[in-house]
Amino acid sequence: MLSVTEEKGATEEPAKASREDVSAYWSCPSCGRQASGGFCQNCGEKRSTAHDLSVVHFLSHAGELFFHWDSKIFRSLRLLLTRPGYLAVEYVRGCRKPYIRPFQMFFIANLLYFLLFPVIGWTGLKTPMNVYKKMFSYSDWASRMADHRAAAKGMSATEFAHAFDHVIDVQSRSLVLVMVPIFAFVVFFLEWRKHRFYGEHLAFSFYFYAFWLIASLMVVPFAGSCVILATNRLGGHLSDRTMDRWMSLVGLAFIASYLFISLRRFYGDGIFLAVVKAGLLSMATYYILQFYRLVLFVTALYST
Repeated sequence: MLSVTEEKGATEEPAKASREDVSAYWSCPSCGRQASGGFCQNCGEKRSTAHDLSVVHFLSHAGELFFHWDSKIFRSLRLLLTRPGYLAVEYVRGCRKPYIRPFQMFFIANLLYFLLFPVIGWTGLKTPMNVYKKMFSYSDWASRMADHRAAAKGMSATEFAHAFDHVIDVQSRSLVLVMVPIFAFVVFFLEWRKHRFYGEHLAFSFYFYAFWLIASLMVVPFAGSCVILATNRLGGHLSDRTMDRWMSLVGLAFIASYLFISLRRFYGDGIFLAVVKAGLLSMATYYILQFYRLVLFVTALYST
């Protein structure tokens, strides 16, 4: 027979084990199932702890996400810039976990552009009123519309231009999205024989426009700034219009080269067809940008 002490220990031990077993289980906040261990066996959600809500954990997680060279962001950016069309191929074939998805990549490139725009200084997506009045084929019409709107609001031309530029700054961040589906329709038309879903063309277009934002609106303007600086040091001078013209040509050639490789990799186009389509699509980006600027002018004009 067991002594009272032994009997008590025997009954307490299973109770203790039972309490440990119960505490090991937790209710998953994502799917509502009972889970054990550090992760939910049903949906993969991580078990939350008090440390997860600490500032130290938050900063370390953010640092790992954005600054670790092998993170999704840096890996995807590296492939976006060095292997045209590769991310779109991987996305369509279903390999999505290691890379940033199309819209996310476009959003990151858009964010980078608007963060770096004050440093770059070149007119890109945020087109101010003075550029609308001087640099476009419809500048005379834009000037009349702006003067009429300023008069209707009881503002001077300078006051209205200042308010307009502020609205442009806000609206250009969201309206840039309209260019992607338009470009996807152009690609859909050129590649209709491939019988692909529009969603595939859209994925291709999101990745392409992520590259376009980085290359055309950051890399090329930076190179242009270096050329102007070197010219000024040598005692020369380049007008804004001349420099803008040259940068447009360099940008188109850069974009056409990238599209050529992308079309070959993603659509399997032959060399001749890829050259023709890359030329057409690079020109399409120019006209889509002009359409975007026109739409932005109208929306900002009547929002000011």
